[in-house]
Amino acid sequence: MLLLSQALFVSSDSFVKLLGTDMPPGQIMALRGLMAVALAGSVLVATVEPARWRLAMTPLVGARAGLESVSAALFIMSLPHLPLSDITVFMQFTPLSITLLAALLLREHVGWRRWAAILVGFVGVLLVAQPGGAGFSPFAISAIMVALIISVRDLVTRRLDPAIPTPAITLTTTLAVCLLGFASAPFEDWIPLSWDRVSLLAGSALLVTAANAAIIRAFRGTDVTVVSPFRYFGVLWAVALGFAIWGEIPDLLAICGTMLIVGSGLYTMHRESLRLRQRP
Repeated sequence: MLLLSQALFVSSDSFVKLLGTDMPPGQIMALRGLMAVALAGSVLVATVEPARWRLAMTPLVGARAGLESVSAALFIMSLPHLPLSDITVFMQFTPLSITLLAALLLREHVGWRRWAAILVGFVGVLLVAQPGGAGFSPFAISAIMVALIISVRDLVTRRLDPAIPTPAITLTTTLAVCLLGFASAPFEDWIPLSWDRVSLLAGSALLVTAANAAIIRAFRGTDVTVVSPFRYFGVLWAVALGFAIWGEIPDLLAICGTMLIVGSGLYTMHRESLRLRQRP
C-alpha cells in the first residue's frame, strides 16, 4: 500500500506541477478537491454502510484532515518552484521527523544512535536545499515544513480507531483540502479553465484520492517501522518523471544529500525495529 501510494502521489504531483505554472494554488486545491470529494464520496457510499459513517466524526479525524489541508497548501505553493525530485526528497525526511516529534511531543525514548541519524538526515536536507547557493529557494523551507506537518499527520493516523472506515477518513481529508482552497479564493486571481487544465485536474484528483486511501491503509494496524522504508521508492519515481517531463537532473550535492536522508531514515527504522523486538 505504501509503495502504491508513493507512485500515485508523485504522479499526481507531476500533474499539479504542470498546472502550477499559471494556476493559483487555491484554485488547484478547490477544483481538484471537488473532483476528489466526488470520487471519495462515491467510494464511501458504495463500500461502507451509512450507519458507520458517523464513526469518522471524531476530533482525531478532524485534526488529521486539518493537518492534511495545511500541508497540501504549502506543498502546492512550493511544487512549481522546485524540481520534482528535490521536493520529493524533502518528503523523505518524514520518517526521521516522526522519530524527532515522538521524542519531543510523546516523550518516547530515543537513543544517541537515532539522534545521530536525525542529525545526518538534516545534513542531507541542507545538501538538497543548498541554502545560500544559486539554486536555493525560500520554497524549500515550505517543503521542509510540509514534511514536519506530515509527520504529525502520520502520528495521528496511527492513533485512529481501527473501526473508522478508511473511505470515511479519505473523504474528510479531501473535503478539508477542498474547503481551504475555496477559502483562499478572495486572495487569488483565478484563471479560466481549458480542457487541458480540466484533464490535468481530473487526473490529479483520481490519483491523489487513491493515494490518500492507500497511505491511510498502510499506516493503520501495522508496525510503522516495517512500512516506512518503502516511502523511499517515491524518490526513484520522482527522478524518473522529473527527467522524462522537465529534463531535470539532480546535481552531485543533491544526490549526496538524498543518499544521506535515505540512509539515515533506513537506519532509524532499523533501530526502531530492534527496540520493538527487545520490548517485553
